[in-house]
Amino acid sequence: MEHETIQVLALIGSPRKQGNTDIMADQVLEGAKSVGATGSKIYLDDHWVRPIADVADNSRERDDPRKDDEFPALLERFLAADIVVWSTPVYWQGASAQIKCFLDRMSSYFNHPDYRDRFRGKAHAILCTYGRPEARHGDWVTEPMKLTVKVLRGTYIGDVHASVYQKGKVREMPEVLTACRELGVKAVRTLQGKERCQKSLAADAEDGAAEADVRG
Repeated sequence: MEHETIQVLALIGSPRKQGNTDIMADQVLEGAKSVGATGSKIYLDDHWVRPIADVADNSRERDDPRKDDEFPALLERFLAADIVVWSTPVYWQGASAQIKCFLDRMSSYFNHPDYRDRFRGKAHAILCTYGRPEARHGDWVTEPMKLTVKVLRGTYIGDVHASVYQKGKVREMPEVLTACRELGVKAVRTLQGKERCQKSLAADAEDGAAEADVRG
């Protein structure tokens, strides 16, 4: 991390403000803030982000032909975050078009030498809702996102999904809200633990180098 305070960004893929996935994201941010992080949200539906254009086959050589829209500014906010919360309803056996469009546009950047390292090392959490009663419907979002996180060289913290259809109904599901807050805490604690481990390893390396200088 380039900053001391862990930054959490929630990407809201639903067009409904204060809909279920938005409410769940608020709870994740609340949990993260309770252990020292800062948090913010982007309502993707509020921004002009076009679908991906024709790009080069080699992901290391791609340009973004449509970078005159709002995506580059949103990407900078994404890259500045330490933890990303992907929050979306299940639409037609997948994430919302808003989330999918954001992911597709990342294709021009994620493996480019100027950006690659900035994508790596983030923690990712997934929130999703669906109208069917079976929990397996959450897999339409969580399983592809696990692969996405792997490609981005990130850490998959976990997910919370809920069977809820009516707008705002998740407020009446305390077990879901609690799970979201706990996910926020877990995400921050995980990164804090990794940071302490890295500092300890760096200190050990410095001690070893100093000892070698003395012996030399």
